[in-house]
Amino acid sequence: MQINTLSEFLTQAGTEFRLYDLGRRLQPLASADFLAIEAHQRPYPWPLQRHAWLAVCYWQSHTVNQPYIWFLKLPLDERGLLNNGAIKYFLASLVEQLGQELSAPLTQEQQQKLAQTPFTFAPSQEKLAAFHARLGLTLKTPPSPYYQGALNYLVNPSQQDWQQLGLQGLAEVAARLHQEPALSQQLVAQWPHLAAAVQTALCQQCEHQPLPRAVEELFMNEISHQLERQEIDDERLSLLLRACAANPTSPQRQQKIATLLKVAPSQALILCLVARLWQDLTDEMLLLSYLNQLAQHHGDIFNSVFNELVTTPALRPLILSNLHHPQLSVAAQRALGQLFSSSS
Repeated sequence: MQINTLSEFLTQAGTEFRLYDLGRRLQPLASADFLAIEAHQRPYPWPLQRHAWLAVCYWQSHTVNQPYIWFLKLPLDERGLLNNGAIKYFLASLVEQLGQELSAPLTQEQQQKLAQTPFTFAPSQEKLAAFHARLGLTLKTPPSPYYQGALNYLVNPSQQDWQQLGLQGLAEVAARLHQEPALSQQLVAQWPHLAAAVQTALCQQCEHQPLPRAVEELFMNEISHQLERQEIDDERLSLLLRACAANPTSPQRQQKIATLLKVAPSQALILCLVARLWQDLTDEMLLLSYLNQLAQHHGDIFNSVFNELVTTPALRPLILSNLHHPQLSVAAQRALGQLFSSSS
């Protein structure tokens, strides 16, 4: 049996399926868009280290509560197009396990064999929790037992032991903020009273989920308060900014980023922007400021960061058209010159 694409396999198996990107942050990938990517009609939109990091979830109509999940790390070529050879290799391994019964359930042993192929990966615990929280909402399955504990903590944090909270419960809180106004209001009201470790975990989960305006404004205000401190905590600034990453870019956020690049151009901020908030760098002036600060303060990582930027389809045309922009600093021009001379 010859099957050449993931979509072909999932369709022939008679399954329903959902696709998510787990590279830079959790993002749903529409089936129609993936079809175009498989057909090489467009590059993969969110490459990381020249790979697509996919979560593939599929199920039969009678097994929606127990879907199968693959985490696939698929190489991309120099144009950002999917390496279909890698997919064919994985599918060949899959068909070898299933034979002609594509819709047959996989045993634990078969799942383990598939996990040993070179194109699978294990997501971080934070991304895995965010993924399961989003998937649970999509499939309308009940939240984990940890969810109620997280809710109880938000109601009265001083009376609850935060160390007993489960990461999955906090992920499920973050995933529900955009659709439950009372929950988001509770979070905003109690934020100053939450343990620092809980604030950190919630920020890390929020970066993967769309946020209501009130919660995004909470994080923006927290950034302003950090900038007013005598000693700026660069890691916390980055954490708060990343928490807003799943929301569409806005003039307010871009202005905040512009300020941060001038006042606190730390390595944490530089990496946060390339990894989580690259969409904000589609603003030309912000991109030029970013490249200038990258070259001036973090020259040791210039090449690796620039390579990630220029392989991002949303940024590549803008970057290439501004390589000789008069507002690029001498340091940025020199870094670019060295980069291109070493690769030629």
